[in-house]
Amino acid sequence: MSSGGVKLRVAVVGSGPAGFYAAYRILEKAPAGIATVDMYEKLPVPYGLARFGVAPDHPEVKNCEEKFEEVAQSPYFAFVGNTMVGALPLAVPWYVPSFQPNHIPLSLLQKHYDAIILSYGADSDKDLSSSVKGLKLGGVYSARAFVGWYNGHPEFRDLDPDLSGEQAVVVGHGNVALDVARILLTDVDALRNTDITEAAIAKLSKNKVNRVRIVGRRGPAQAAFTNKEVREMMTLDGVGFIPPPAELMSPFVESSATLGRATKRLFQLLQRGSTTSVADARKHFSFDFLLSPASFDSPEGSSHVASAKFNVMQLQGDILSKETRVRATGEITELSCDVGFMSVGYKTHPLAGLEQSYNASSNHLNNENGKVCTGANTKGLYAAGWIKRGPTGVIAETMYDSFETAAVILNDFQAGEIGGKACDGWEGVKAELGNKLDWKVVSWSDWQKIDQAEKERGSKIGKEREKFTSQSDMLAVLA
Repeated sequence: MSSGGVKLRVAVVGSGPAGFYAAYRILEKAPAGIATVDMYEKLPVPYGLARFGVAPDHPEVKNCEEKFEEVAQSPYFAFVGNTMVGALPLAVPWYVPSFQPNHIPLSLLQKHYDAIILSYGADSDKDLSSSVKGLKLGGVYSARAFVGWYNGHPEFRDLDPDLSGEQAVVVGHGNVALDVARILLTDVDALRNTDITEAAIAKLSKNKVNRVRIVGRRGPAQAAFTNKEVREMMTLDGVGFIPPPAELMSPFVESSATLGRATKRLFQLLQRGSTTSVADARKHFSFDFLLSPASFDSPEGSSHVASAKFNVMQLQGDILSKETRVRATGEITELSCDVGFMSVGYKTHPLAGLEQSYNASSNHLNNENGKVCTGANTKGLYAAGWIKRGPTGVIAETMYDSFETAAVILNDFQAGEIGGKACDGWEGVKAELGNKLDWKVVSWSDWQKIDQAEKERGSKIGKEREKFTSQSDMLAVLA
């Protein structure tokens, strides 16, 4: 790659794994001193879902943060925290800067950077309110909100989930659904030394849930959870697995000779069951297949959920194919439900001005290998992570996805399509904002102070860290 004195200034919007892996790849592959990367994050703290989405009992998944710390030490990298880029169509009540309209316009970044990587992920849940009734009842929660709450995300610090009942229903067959079920079923003492918040520990100490149904609309072969997560569920101390009815599983068992390795292993796990027998278990869980949510219901005169109704579904076509669809049989079944969680997927949104570049049906920005390819004024715009491909996949998939985007950017730079324009990156943006920049911008060294303060809070109570769960508390460390 020829440098020729031409510089490449890159802005990354979002500091989760997608953004950091893209930054890492650009700085690794570009000649030294040619590329600079400024990373913008609306919170004062980095790492996105690595910090706020990974279950606290899975600390090994957070090991990617060590690589991100290495990236941040580069003299060609800058962190611009507590700074929102672009307007979202969602209210963010916990976001406090007084600069109106509480964001830096994307157009201002486009003026001061050669390339902008949009890697801000998904910020809401899929909206099923038109097809599932009762989602606003007391005791019905978004799994995204529940996960954010126990992981200390400021948006969900006041969630206060009601765990006083015994019967829980988790709608969804992905890894997030299993995270929710596992947290509900795990002995709270096994969580105390993790980075789960103390507020969550206090609530989970009073948790009365002893039966969790994990419900999905398709069959076992179509489930999105991984075998690793299922295996972990099966080995929870004192928790028993109630197997699916034999008549449901028998067609899959009979077809086992044609199964792929992963699917065959899943069926073996379901047949083998839990290490704690159902009879000896204190708590129980089950996977309930071919049930599509219809409503959460409350008794007359009450606004709190007591049951959930589901449409009984039937697989159409190859029962072993991941792509097989289902149809309703017309039958309805009802399950007891003291607390319900909807874990049916995340929803992405375009920043203001990118509506024409967004594909609502596929839940991501239109792009070619990461290069935003539709809409006006998209020159130099790229995407990585969930806003690029839709909200699916684990961190390893995100890494390769981000590497692809980085390669496209570097190829465009080499071809002369981007790079070399008169722009000053964050310094130029800051100069244009002038006295409108009336909020605290958090640098990487500022984050390190917050990080150290959290670790000191944690060490006093025997854990790795105790997170600050409000933006004001994070910023108070820097006062």
